[in-house]
Amino acid sequence: MTLKNVPLWEPCAHADATEWICPDTHTVAAAPDEPYPVRPIHLTEANCPHLHVILQPDGALWREGSLYLFERITERGDKEATVSSAATDLCDFMNKLLVHGRDFLDFDGAKFKRPTYFYKSELKKHISSGERSRSYCNRELGAVQGMYRWLVNTRGFKPKQDMWESKSRFVNYVDRHGVLQTKEVISTDLLFRNTKSVATGRFIQDGAKLKPISRDNQQHLLDALIALQNPEMLLAHLVALTSGMRVQSVLTLRHSSVKRGVGQPGDKHKFALYGIEMGRGHPVEAKNGKEQTVLLPAWMHNLLEIYINSPRHQTRAKLSPIQNPDDQYVFLTRTGKPYYVAEADQKLFNFSNEKGSALRQFCKKVIAHVQMKDKDFTYHLHDLRATFGMNLLNDDMKKRDEGKMNQLEILDHLKNRLNHEDINVTMNYLRFYDENPELQQAQSDFEVHLESLVRTEMRSHEKLRPDLP
Repeated sequence: MTLKNVPLWEPCAHADATEWICPDTHTVAAAPDEPYPVRPIHLTEANCPHLHVILQPDGALWREGSLYLFERITERGDKEATVSSAATDLCDFMNKLLVHGRDFLDFDGAKFKRPTYFYKSELKKHISSGERSRSYCNRELGAVQGMYRWLVNTRGFKPKQDMWESKSRFVNYVDRHGVLQTKEVISTDLLFRNTKSVATGRFIQDGAKLKPISRDNQQHLLDALIALQNPEMLLAHLVALTSGMRVQSVLTLRHSSVKRGVGQPGDKHKFALYGIEMGRGHPVEAKNGKEQTVLLPAWMHNLLEIYINSPRHQTRAKLSPIQNPDDQYVFLTRTGKPYYVAEADQKLFNFSNEKGSALRQFCKKVIAHVQMKDKDFTYHLHDLRATFGMNLLNDDMKKRDEGKMNQLEILDHLKNRLNHEDINVTMNYLRFYDENPELQQAQSDFEVHLESLVRTEMRSHEKLRPDLP
């Protein structure tokens, strides 16, 4: 279970106390314990927004697992989402041991009886049945290994026999600058073999397996977004399609992100690009907090400006606890809550863990609508990033054919627009381009068509109307 806004303190001497804690008064005792002194933990936040604890079937706390999760989020500073995944994995591990009456600290006996190897054998059944992937099971095993390493290193745990066997090897790889390097890799016999995916004719590896949307289906997607008449969802999709932003960044855009007074229908520079700063030190979030500037065309800035000045948005903004207009989210729900709550704003929104679930649910409606024209159509939000990348690459390839750009300039341009740290990720787009000529559609041509169509449809359907009661 997850506890919200948990105060963090430690016992201390009377003279150092900042407050006193009364012991549990729910138990009946002849002589209740005296209150004891506590103080804030040094170099630690005063409160933990989300603290994950694991309960046993009888409701008792699983001490070791819960303390491990506590240390990860408070001392190691792991992300809440990462710790949440580890909590889920450890629950699965303990549930499987409990069903078969096994003790997670008992490493006596044959290898197959030890908790770690037993758990691997259970996960192997899931892989064989197709219920779970190898990579997912390796994540679960990684969480289990992490907990046992913590038990050994910090709690003095000494298993009677090996928990797993480790081996090291040296492998060659191309670093993010394109230089061949060698590194030592340490692996264990617990993990399943899982060959790392590269770009193929079916997907692009860019943080996840992304599948660019074909030219026809980009049109079908746009038709569906307009037909469903949800301006927030339409604009969020358009931002991703015209900038390559990740969902985390799109949904944490603020009023201050919008460049005012540019991109009107008659503006001859409406396809000019204006940067939006995001990442560490900025209210707009980015993957891993990486500081970056993402470019968005002027006409999209204009659409966002129209929207944030609309009665529909302003009605929602009045319900938000954010007071400074510049800090206000562009995308708010009917109740004034963000579709994605930035880490810095969790306290404002009652420590909400909302990360775009409404947008993902909306995608299901889009898929159903498009499948009336293409029964095989499906997409994920991150596919919009790959679609933007492929459209941009097609644009640059036209310039190459005209002698205006060379291959290295194309690669550098694409890498910068998508804010890739690793050149190998950018190379995946080039490989995908060569293998999928049917996807070739220049971004500039696409944007001209997109801007005209969206403006016409939004006017005809009055998409920026206030919320209906």
